[in-house]
Amino acid sequence: MGASVGVGGLIIGISMLVVFSMAYQAISLQIESGMDRIEGADEPIPAFTIDDAVIYTGAIVDVTIVGGGSGYSSGGTIVTSSGTGGFSATYTIDGSGAITSVAITSHGNYSSLPTLVVNGGGTPTSTASLTAVRGNVLYANLTNTGSTTIAHDDAWMFLDGQDATQFSSVYNPSLTDLWFSGETLFLNWFDTGLPGDERMTLTVGSTTVGHRLW
Repeated sequence: MGASVGVGGLIIGISMLVVFSMAYQAISLQIESGMDRIEGADEPIPAFTIDDAVIYTGAIVDVTIVGGGSGYSSGGTIVTSSGTGGFSATYTIDGSGAITSVAITSHGNYSSLPTLVVNGGGTPTSTASLTAVRGNVLYANLTNTGSTTIAHDDAWMFLDGQDATQFSSVYNPSLTDLWFSGETLFLNWFDTGLPGDERMTLTVGSTTVGHRLW
């Protein structure tokens, strides 16, 4: 009688252990399945807009100093002697008053190469010789309308569908290389080196947005 009770208890114990083991495995599978679903969930798709975009194909993108002249004073500006393209620049001088470098403050837009002159630079003893270099300048306002933060390295730009250009190579902010949700960026891409002047496109992951260039 005692042996029968012992065997019966052993069988019940083994049965309970089997049931517990099966329940444990089922719970573990459910947890693993849930984790897989969480890990496999898609990231929110990037969303953004190109609010406006314009390209100037006759902008002044550089100034070549053929001769720096002498006797110039600081505080003057470099402008064009004719035309209304909107170019302006500042300059630095050395001890003799020669112009040694030029910083463009407005690229303007010209149908032909303008002549550059120094305005308000004192009374030079020798006139500087400066040559304008024309190229493209693209201006655009871009807004991150989605819920995700976009790294500048993950965004690619095209002009008329040509030559993918990484956004971080043409937009260089001083504080961060991230484009936050709700943030609007102002792009000033000069001397694009690309002939396209009809349409710009920005691509991030699976999202592509285009805008006509006016």
